[in-house]
Amino acid sequence: MRTLVTRLWTRLVGLIGSLGAWVRRHPVIPAHRLTQVAGLALLVLLAIGSGTTLMLDRIEAIPAGAAFRVDGTLVTESQLSDRVKLLGALYGVTPPTDPAKLDQFRRDSAKAVVVSDVLADASRAKGIVIADKTANDQLTQLIETTFPQGRDVFLRKLAGVGVTQEAVLGEVKAQLANARLYDQVTNGVPVPTDQDVEHAYQQHKAEMAVPEKRHLRNIVVAGQDQATRIRAQLAGGADFGAVAGQSSMDDSTKGKGGDLGTVTRDQLDKNYGDAAFTAAPNSVFGPVQTQNGWNVGQVLEVTPAVPLSLGQVREQLRASVLDQRKTDAWDTWLSGQLRTAHARYADAYRPADPDSATPGPNAGSS
Repeated sequence: MRTLVTRLWTRLVGLIGSLGAWVRRHPVIPAHRLTQVAGLALLVLLAIGSGTTLMLDRIEAIPAGAAFRVDGTLVTESQLSDRVKLLGALYGVTPPTDPAKLDQFRRDSAKAVVVSDVLADASRAKGIVIADKTANDQLTQLIETTFPQGRDVFLRKLAGVGVTQEAVLGEVKAQLANARLYDQVTNGVPVPTDQDVEHAYQQHKAEMAVPEKRHLRNIVVAGQDQATRIRAQLAGGADFGAVAGQSSMDDSTKGKGGDLGTVTRDQLDKNYGDAAFTAAPNSVFGPVQTQNGWNVGQVLEVTPAVPLSLGQVREQLRASVLDQRKTDAWDTWLSGQLRTAHARYADAYRPADPDSATPGPNAGSS
């Protein structure tokens, strides 16, 4: 099971286009905002009937070279770029090359950073402090589990793209603080009763099963024409294992006749999985294109899905329902925080729904 920190980060990254957070009580208005709020309220009263929204937009206009303003702090395009660069170095977040997707990425990146800043303000307001040692220990653990070359190599690679160790530790501290904030916000969420769990089971009964598994063999080649010729060879009676040994580009399986072992559908590339799990037992399927090339596969054996009883999944389902309740409580709280922060975006960075805790279906549109 993923750690809380990982789940939170996934939600925050989800705000960056197709990226999924380490994100998580009552609206907080820092002291320096109180006079601003009072002043704006007075302006609203004076401007009733004469274009209030337009007047506020002009008063809070975002200057050239800036991406957004949140809680009175202006973030420039350069500062936003640095934050996105850090995400890229740590989590593989990279801007797309397609112009339409790049526009969405830019808007969702700005929103993700706004969310991060709003959460940092909320953590400070609640007195959440992460010690240097705690952050260092967490970073060491992350490196050991995801970067086998070691910490020194990791830090050198970061330095090569202009990211400092201090920036990395700052990010780790922020995510650990968000995890503690999440715990505080969701602390009062009620644990599901047995009746709640049974209701959830009935709603999702079709999904309560050990998934179907299939034993597969595969041949992968560079081009579609070659894959089509291989499919014809196999249809003519050629031995799959022998053809795999001669032709497949997958060095990890060609010596085993292309044997992929027994897998579930979600372990496979979507296109390949769709073909493999709709093919008849003992049949050959393909060609199917994946990121690795063109594939011709064979179904050797099918292990059907096995339904699970309520007794078998009760506690796992209870945990799942509780997790969803916490997520809903968190999203409601976070949306309130975003409304209170009153972020103002430059036109090119404004997301479709600035106050939503999660990306909307039209994220990136203006």
